[in-house]
Amino acid sequence: MLAASHSSAQTHSWVRDWGNDSAGQVSSTPTEAEFTQVAAGTHHSLALRADGSLASWGVEGPPSNDYGQVSGTPTGTGFTYVAAGQYHSLALRSDGSIAAWGLDSLGQVGNAPIGTGFIQVDAGIFHSIALRGDGSIVSWGVNNGGGVDFGQVTSTPLGTGFTQVAAGMHHSLALRSDGSIVSWGRDTSGVVSNTPTGTGYVQLSGGTTLSVALNGSGTIAAWGNDSFGEVSNAPSGSGFTQVAAGANHALALHADGSVAAWGRDHQGQVSGTPSWPSFAAIQIAAGENHSAAIHTNVGQPFCGGVVCPCSTGGSPNVGCTNSAGAGALLVGTGHASMAFDSFGLRISGLPSSSPGLILRGSLPLNGGAGTAVGDGLLCTGSQTARSQMQVATSGVLTFTDFQGGAFGASSYGVGTANIYQLWYRDPQNTCSGAGFNFSNALFVTWLP
Repeated sequence: MLAASHSSAQTHSWVRDWGNDSAGQVSSTPTEAEFTQVAAGTHHSLALRADGSLASWGVEGPPSNDYGQVSGTPTGTGFTYVAAGQYHSLALRSDGSIAAWGLDSLGQVGNAPIGTGFIQVDAGIFHSIALRGDGSIVSWGVNNGGGVDFGQVTSTPLGTGFTQVAAGMHHSLALRSDGSIVSWGRDTSGVVSNTPTGTGYVQLSGGTTLSVALNGSGTIAAWGNDSFGEVSNAPSGSGFTQVAAGANHALALHADGSVAAWGRDHQGQVSGTPSWPSFAAIQIAAGENHSAAIHTNVGQPFCGGVVCPCSTGGSPNVGCTNSAGAGALLVGTGHASMAFDSFGLRISGLPSSSPGLILRGSLPLNGGAGTAVGDGLLCTGSQTARSQMQVATSGVLTFTDFQGGAFGASSYGVGTANIYQLWYRDPQNTCSGAGFNFSNALFVTWLP
């Protein structure tokens, strides 16, 4: 019901939750790095580490109920995919076999198919669904005559040719190889009957009485309940790369790493969405009343490279061209967190043995477009500090002492936004006569 699609492994990637924290869904989020996927359920979340092990957090279920969706999480490595339902969870092993744990009131755990060859799973409230490598679908759960079988299991489409599956509360969805969508199960608020027709869809997600899909053009389709703007407030435009549906809210991931959220916001699951550019997500998930993302959080490069002095040229978000034949690219490494103390800056594309220092400011100069100074664009306004001079080795400079030195200590503070930029000497390729240039700038917001 509340899982999102898989994201490929990334370096230095963390989990971030926001919204309802009544069961520790937010405050218990693991703080270590190197996660590759996150899934959000009702009162719990789980994530896949880069080493193939699983992490889960939150509470087991409603007050005083132990369903084991957290405590029963399998140990060891070798997992490749996770999904979170209401009170149960699923994972895929590297051989394509399924692990299921948590509430098993209607067979949503105990009836999980055995064998290998599965490539994706998803979990609803009382049912689960899986996709085989041959493109066929299997569903299970709601097997005890409890009056909750609305066809989400018995109406599962036969045959092959499917490429993705998703589970909502009492409905399911699947994507065919031609990019068309099929839905089945309970048709609350048109969540089945209003499924978009046509082809070209590349990803989908099912919520409680809401479904969302992503078209190959990067546009979003939403259908089902619209009591809180779940459908009517879906973002317009293109450039989106992933969608996720929760209970009464949804998320969309933009190609630039920003996250759009809409729908019900009574517990901050929408308004608490971290802001770009200081937060760059690579995968999203929507729970019942909370949201989650895998993110890099090393800041967002901006300014430089397009409108450069003396027609020196360059690429967007990279500094103006220097004597090395490229612009200097400044990126963040590690994590902009006081707890981790792992943040650093790396600047590449510099002339050999070029000396430079980091400028720190609090505002993007000229609205982020920068101002022509020397051979480059000065992007960092309201400057408050400069680092010590360092010399590039093989065209690369690194700065890491952000807590220990005077340069970084005064800028560290939760919620503090800073802009960093390299100012460096380059007398061999000067068009202004000044003999210096700039990298792009990096916008960073410090976290706890």
